[in-house]
Parts: sequence; structure tokens; C-alpha cells
Amino acid sequence: MAPVAIPQPAKATVDSVALPAVFAARDTLTAQDRAVLRRYDLSKLWQGGTGGAQAASVLEGFFGPDHYRFELAFTAVHRDAANPALYHVRGKCHYRKNVRPFTGTLLIRQLHDLEPPYEFDYTDADAPNQNYGANSDTAGTEYEKKVQRAHPREVRAELRLTEEPQANAGEMLAAATLLFYVKSNHRLSYMRAPFRGTDGLYNAGYLLINGSRLNISTRQIKQFVVADNVFTAAPDVYKDFEIGDRGGEMNPKYAHLGWNEKWENEEWWADSPKPKLSL
Repeated sequence: MAPVAIPQPAKATVDSVALPAVFAARDTLTAQDRAVLRRYDLSKLWQGGTGGAQAASVLEGFFGPDHYRFELAFTAVHRDAANPALYHVRGKCHYRKNVRPFTGTLLIRQLHDLEPPYEFDYTDADAPNQNYGANSDTAGTEYEKKVQRAHPREVRAELRLTEEPQANAGEMLAAATLLFYVKSNHRLSYMRAPFRGTDGLYNAGYLLINGSRLNISTRQIKQFVVADNVFTAAPDVYKDFEIGDRGGEMNPKYAHLGWNEKWENEEWWADSPKPKLSL
């Protein structure tokens, strides 16, 4: 099968200011990769859910050199009818008191088998780690069979977003990494695993987005990173991010970076009056 042409959206540039590339220009997907992508629609996983009517899942992390609190949510995701590696997205991002709608694409560029350590969905009653009898002679064999059927995978996609036109609107280019496996009912679920070296699975996550944003008014480019679990986004940013015996309280010294802010509209990604502040 001939390689499928990679869509080339308009380059994110303003007066020769360009966002840093996150993938090589060439197509790296194999025929086997494309067969997997045709078989499994990842729309719900990108959006943040695996079943039923699903509200947006908020990804949280850091923006800019001061690591200010930043949030991003996909409110709608659908797979392209002609290219199973391409997804069209809509959503909103949240920075300070500014909420900006965006549209864009997720283009899958890499698909790999996921190596352990990892954690299966704890709500999946038939996941390989459920009912695992360590003392059983056949437990290890059954576990391996279940893992093979579940086939944990890592997908990496090029994310391009364009915010709604207005002063200080932005364009984003990022690498999005999604971890998933196939449940016994043939549906898809998240696979939790560390995105970088950690002491274990404490910093495990299933969706990580790391890239940069171009402000079309100021021409500034700033880095951002968000994840389903903020500690997978940038575990090395703050060493004393949480305090208390169980880390249940945010350190007050980070309040000015947005971590203790209270929003009038908790569901900030829902349709609401337009904010006035800008990035």
C-alpha cells in the first residue's frame, strides 16, 4: 500500500516567527500501524472518556517560563473519514482568567507497543491485573495471555491548534502522547504509565501534551505542557508543590501562579460569557 500523504496545515508563522517542529516531516507509519488505526477509533480517548456521553476531560499543567497554571480541554473529537490517522478537534484552553476556544487537528505520527511498567484501568473487572493469584501455578501464564490480548500501545500525534481570532490569539504546535489498551469486550481504555523516569507509578498518566504556543499579536513563543495527571506533566518543576502528610494541600507560595484560584464558572470549558483578559 502506498504511504498516505501527511496533511500539511498552514504553517504557524507570523512575520517569519515559526513554532518549533515536534516530528520529522516524513511519514513514519507502517502498513500494520495503519491497519490498527483503521480498526480502533481513538476519538473518545483523545476527548477524555471511554464510554457513553462524555464531558471534556481537563488536562492540567504549566505555561511559560514561570510555569503558570494552564489547562486545556477537547470538547469534541472525531476521526477523519478518509484518513484514520487524522482527528479533528475542538476545545478550549484556560490561562489566568482567559478562556479561548480553538479548533485543530491531531495527526498520529507514531504507534508503538507499550513496555511495562504500567497500570490497567482499575474499573476493568477483567483486566490482566484483576484476580491475579500470585501463588497460583497458572497465574503468570494467564496474566501474560491477558496482556497479549490487551496489547498495550502508545500513540504519538502532532497536535495543531488555532485559537478563535482576536487580539493575542495563539497557534499551538505540540506532541500528544496517548496510552491505551483493548479491554476484553473489545472496547478501548486508558493505560497508565510513567511518561518519564520516576520512582514507580506515582507519576503515571495516560495523556501528555508538550509543545509551544505562538501569540500572533506579540509574536512571542512560549512552551506549555499538560497532562491528565499534573505530576506527569512536569514532576521536576516543583519539589514542594504539595504539603501535608498526604500531599493534600497546595503549597501557598504557588498561589500567585494560579494554583489556588477559584473560578466563578467551574466548568470553564462550557459555553459562558467571554473573558476579557489575554495571554
